[in-house]
Amino acid sequence: MRIILFTCCLLINYLSGHAQNTDSLLIRVIADDILMHGKAYAHLRVLTKQIGNRLSGSSQTYLAEAWAQKALREAGAGQVRLQPCLVPHWVRGGKDEAWVLQGGKKKLPLDVLALGNTVGTGPKGIQAPVLLIHSFEELEQRKNEVKGKIVFYNYRFNERFIKTFEAYRDAVPYRSEGPARAARYGAVAVLVRSMSHAADNHPHTGSTRYIDSIPKIPAAALGLQDADRLASMAANEKVNLYVRTNGRFLRDTVAHNVIGEITGNEFPEQIITVGGHLDS
Repeated sequence: MRIILFTCCLLINYLSGHAQNTDSLLIRVIADDILMHGKAYAHLRVLTKQIGNRLSGSSQTYLAEAWAQKALREAGAGQVRLQPCLVPHWVRGGKDEAWVLQGGKKKLPLDVLALGNTVGTGPKGIQAPVLLIHSFEELEQRKNEVKGKIVFYNYRFNERFIKTFEAYRDAVPYRSEGPARAARYGAVAVLVRSMSHAADNHPHTGSTRYIDSIPKIPAAALGLQDADRLASMAANEKVNLYVRTNGRFLRDTVAHNVIGEITGNEFPEQIITVGGHLDS
């Protein structure tokens, strides 16, 4: 009995190992095909370069939905459908601008872009001294200096993170939470160092979140080269800024989730879900 049992155990281990090896080889074949013949970057180029920016509720939202339906069908989806849902509809409302002032005159233009969901400054803009802040800890230490200032969060990507997205995740709270935190202590506006490793001066923006019990203040992302310039100036002298942004919310509107299904042959009742977002 022991010999039979031992033999059975060996057979089960062999079959299990053989199945795992077969699965690994098949996954390797699929991975190689994707790496060598995949269309992901081509799809991304069409979505970002041909359709362009896709703020929720914008006309490009619906162009992206139509593109996604077509792409899913071409990828082999047996069913493709649209699921309607209400989405927030925020608009930029015009060109955002910022200047370093000297003697009340515009001295140095800064490349800025309003953070998504922010309120605008109004047509007259905001003029105020800059308070350079490098971390939330420093904000708490200097909270008595914040009132009436434009807080500039100059939080850099952490170069010690090998994976860029980890540095992005580490810095994003300054964009998502920073304006509300500064507003709690009386700031009139916020500038945020762009969430990017890039060497160019193009602002990288995204959304921020307000807290209902705290005043909503304008907030914008600042290009990295201008962030370095402004930080250097603010570290050595009193700097006054002029900022004008135009963002505002319209009424929520209807957009759609684009859903494609590929039904498996062996386990059609089991579901693997993969998701992403079309908006930007």
